[in-house]
Amino acid sequence: MKRDNVVEWKMQKEVKRRLCGIAGAFERLSGSISSFASPWTGMEQAQLTKMFDEISMPICSECSQCGQCWGDKREQSLAEAERLLSAIQESGGMPGEDGGYLVDCKRRGELFEGLGRGLLLLRQGLVWRNRINESREAVADQLTEMARIVGEFAGNLEQQGGKVWEVPRSVYTRLWLKQIYAKRMLMLEKSDGSLELHMTARCRRGRCMTTKEAAMILSCIVGEHLVPGEASRHVIGKDYSDYVFREDANFEVMTGVARAVRADSRVSGDNFSFLYPEGGEVIMLLSDGMGSGEAACRESERVIELLEQFLEAGFKEEAAMRLINSMLVLRTENTMFSTMDITVLHLTTGMCDFMKAGAAATFILRGDWMESISSTTLPAGMLSCVSYDVKQKKLYEGDYVIMVSDGVAESDGEEFIARALSGSVGGNPQEIANVILEAAMKREDYQPKDDMTVLVAGLSKRTKEKGCHTGKLDVK
Repeated sequence: MKRDNVVEWKMQKEVKRRLCGIAGAFERLSGSISSFASPWTGMEQAQLTKMFDEISMPICSECSQCGQCWGDKREQSLAEAERLLSAIQESGGMPGEDGGYLVDCKRRGELFEGLGRGLLLLRQGLVWRNRINESREAVADQLTEMARIVGEFAGNLEQQGGKVWEVPRSVYTRLWLKQIYAKRMLMLEKSDGSLELHMTARCRRGRCMTTKEAAMILSCIVGEHLVPGEASRHVIGKDYSDYVFREDANFEVMTGVARAVRADSRVSGDNFSFLYPEGGEVIMLLSDGMGSGEAACRESERVIELLEQFLEAGFKEEAAMRLINSMLVLRTENTMFSTMDITVLHLTTGMCDFMKAGAAATFILRGDWMESISSTTLPAGMLSCVSYDVKQKKLYEGDYVIMVSDGVAESDGEEFIARALSGSVGGNPQEIANVILEAAMKREDYQPKDDMTVLVAGLSKRTKEKGCHTGKLDVK
């Protein structure tokens, strides 16, 4: 093994060791928080006894019959008090004064009034303690999720789910003949089977070359149609720089959006986004804030912004949903919730992933055939542990993915979409979105009772440039 490779291998092992240590620390901290986050489900007898003593002592000490009640009749008074506390514990509230409790007490009304106030404070303390425990559980869930993410990243250092090969020396020679001096080249096969070529290079003799030209040369050598990565520089100059070339996608996507606001509102509670991350994917995001108006808009907008930030930072969709749910659970200023609806189209393979938390159904349209992807889960923020539906489908050329909010798809969502598109609809996704929204508005007599949003993505075969392919490069 070369010295440079040995040093890199040792550094990789050290980084992985430290990351695994951080992940373990997060897990232990999460376990510690969870261990004392046990919710109270009811009032304990010891709490009620302590409350009774604190309230009855000043009242009874000023009573002329105190010596008799807690002296000669002590056993009877204790039994009466225990019976009253048992009734409070069983019912969770104060029994009526006509229930036969402490009938011989001269200051019975005053004692009952004090116990009522004490019981109210005890219940409020119970509510707040449970709320604190819920927050602790949410924080513990976040730490567990962070431990899992760090652990996954540590595993990815060894390229789990992908393979890496050194490119043969003959490739360096062929690039040198094309005036490209490559210092190091690696071929990466990602988990979805697509290829990426990472290269550190410069041009010889003071020349310059666009990365598109370099991609055509590499395509001829590798035997796959490669395109420059979006993050790479557009020109290979006289100084060394890092470049990424990836296998061109087999499909391309056109999108369309149609929206309408609830009749008595000025702002839509729905928010959406389209993401185009490097790597041949299109991500469609839709969030429906509970209710309508500015409050619902702020809630769904926050969910969309967080999803964008997490996904662009490299988080998996499931991890992003769990972290956002934990954030919503920790909030106490309001009780609003938001749905999370994520569709990921893989343009190299044609596979499509659907992830839903309380969201309306999504539809796949293929000619006259339609399939619905429904969800049975609750919106984000309602439970400390988010539950979401995950499905994967294979898409083909000419397929459409239709995402809608609750205002569009009611109980007969699939039948409604089918009826709306039963006429002659062109292949433009924007036209399909407009037709569906128009049908939904007409169903509500153009006075929609909820916000309406329609997102449509159409899949078409990508036309690739013809190149001089000399056979697939054997680097394995």
